[in-house]
Amino acid sequence: MRKFFAFYAAWILACLGMIGSLYFSEMRHLEPCHLCWYQRICLYPLAIILGIAVYRQCYAVIPYIMPQVALGLLIAVYQVAIQEVPSWQPIELCGAGPSCLDKVDIGLGPITLPMLSAVNFSVILISLFWVWFQVRVIPPDQDSQFAYARIKSSSNF
Repeated sequence: MRKFFAFYAAWILACLGMIGSLYFSEMRHLEPCHLCWYQRICLYPLAIILGIAVYRQCYAVIPYIMPQVALGLLIAVYQVAIQEVPSWQPIELCGAGPSCLDKVDIGLGPITLPMLSAVNFSVILISLFWVWFQVRVIPPDQDSQFAYARIKSSSNF
């Protein structure tokens, strides 16, 4: 049962990240840079895929979406690094539009959107690893302490 809550929390975090990014771009009119778009590309499908997987309690999708979450985390950490380390010469990814080096004030003091994105991807990845570990270690029929009794009583041996 606990693995379901972690799976559910990963989906809620993906939804909150999607809603938050849409809020900042559509309501506060902050145009996303190229790295922000790449993070969105990694985040938006998670809300749909994890939503369907949580509804069906299908843990089999976890190994397939973990690389997507890890890629989003790497992009977010890279953007935090190029914003916070002034002497670092980043790869030029930004063409037209806002620069990926700009720190946008979102009202949280020194915390920027890429930092929030990195934390979000990190917690989602940790939740998915935990659920994946639980599913792989504990077979589905032995989740409760009474599973063995149910299996034994249903057999005709």
